[in-house]
Amino acid sequence: MPAPLDGSVEESLLATGFDHPDIVSFGVRGVSAAYAGWSGVAYASHSRERSLSIDELVSCELTVQALRCFTRQIQQMIEDGQDPSVPERHGWRFLRAAYSRLTTARAQETAQHVLMREAILKTSGLAERLRAGQDASHEGFG
Repeated sequence: MPAPLDGSVEESLLATGFDHPDIVSFGVRGVSAAYAGWSGVAYASHSRERSLSIDELVSCELTVQALRCFTRQIQQMIEDGQDPSVPERHGWRFLRAAYSRLTTARAQETAQHVLMREAILKTSGLAERLRAGQDASHEGFG
């Protein structure tokens, strides 16, 4: 069984950075060390007044997770040979709005927020799933 690493390893990696093909950094030097991967987000604030809030991080991550579950449900129906069936209010227009909201920067968003959203979307693969869900739902329902 491998021995656990002490905290200095994590501190060293956060201080110097590291490259991994499935992890995207979205931290801002002097403000935060931040990484997104397919399974979640890691965020360490260095400047409380300039960093993202916990609410911003959690809201974005939960939105992406919920939409991944929803689009996975649509994908599963298609793969099972069924026509996708969801309430009209969650059809292709809903998916189009979610795609737009998650892929388009807003005037009041900070650069950190945009970087976070882009990193989470890239590593989650959600943008592609939303597009596929729109296509499927436009053909099959709503």
